[in-house]
Amino acid sequence: MDNAINTSLTMGGAGVGYGYGGDGDPMKLEGFVDMTRCLLIDQDGASQRNLLAMLDALGIDTARASAADEALKFCNDNAPEVVMVAAAAPGVQPHELMKRLKRSGKGRPPVVFLYAETPDTDVIGQSIIEGAADVLMTPLDRDILEFKLRQAGIIA
Repeated sequence: MDNAINTSLTMGGAGVGYGYGGDGDPMKLEGFVDMTRCLLIDQDGASQRNLLAMLDALGIDTARASAADEALKFCNDNAPEVVMVAAAAPGVQPHELMKRLKRSGKGRPPVVFLYAETPDTDVIGQSIIEGAADVLMTPLDRDILEFKLRQAGIIA
């Protein structure tokens, strides 16, 4: 495997260089502390940028995907500890994605959070039934996000 970044995903973190660690994992850097890895599934927008900034401030290394297939490939290849899914992400059915994430090919399945602008009880209910850890409403609050991540055991 070469030392290029997977160009189908945009890695987060202002001013941070990314590359492949010695074990070929694109989310680990040699000589750096192993960070919690997250995948954020959403189209580029204000909610995504806001969430990305909050996750970065909490020390969570975040990659982004805008489609379900791209997200599943990333999860199978990189085993992030947490996945944040926008309920309104185009081409993503959150409850179907939950089912597929449970069968992740590498490591244990990630903790999945759904976030939404409106409380669509059908989408939220199905996502919880299929394994979402929690649902967050936008606009997101940093304190609530931090609490939910601690509650799920993602951060200490």
